[in-house]
Amino acid sequence: MNLKENTKRHWLEFALKQLVQKGPDSLKIMPLCEARGVTKGSFYHHFKNRQDFIEQLMEHWFQTLTMAFIEQANTEDGPLQRLEKLDQVIADNNIEAEMHIRAWALKEPGISDYLARVDHQRQDYLKQCYLELGVDSELAQDIAMISYAQFLGLLQIYPTPSLKTMLRLSGLVSSTFFPEEDKTNLDK
Repeated sequence: MNLKENTKRHWLEFALKQLVQKGPDSLKIMPLCEARGVTKGSFYHHFKNRQDFIEQLMEHWFQTLTMAFIEQANTEDGPLQRLEKLDQVIADNNIEAEMHIRAWALKEPGISDYLARVDHQRQDYLKQCYLELGVDSELAQDIAMISYAQFLGLLQIYPTPSLKTMLRLSGLVSSTFFPEEDKTNLDK
């Protein structure tokens, strides 16, 4: 393995893949090192212990699949364009780890704290977009929760709906609260 492949980021990306492919037990130190073909010293070069590893893994997940997505959505000017961009960013990225992390939280109590942070940030972003569309605060929070619950729910369906279907359904939530004739006025 060359040095580029032994960065902390590579460890974290590898761990997310392992979680998806083999489950949370593969994220213990020895199985993880064995799967990477490295010694425990390589692990400890980047992480103090398993708890530090888990914390950094969850922070990495938060930054790459929440904050980076929001940052990309924020390249658009209007709130509806940001919501559409967010849908497209989600569709363009592998979010498979999402449900595996949520399942892991059922067995590893500390993970739920990270989920709460992620869920709050995501819903808060949606709420802010809806507020900018002129919706009152309580309704904006409700729409944000409905939109987010719809997103998570679609990930639970087997087989998982196509991205095209997920994006179409996501758009239905907005159109329910913002009829087409209102949308053109809201973004001006």
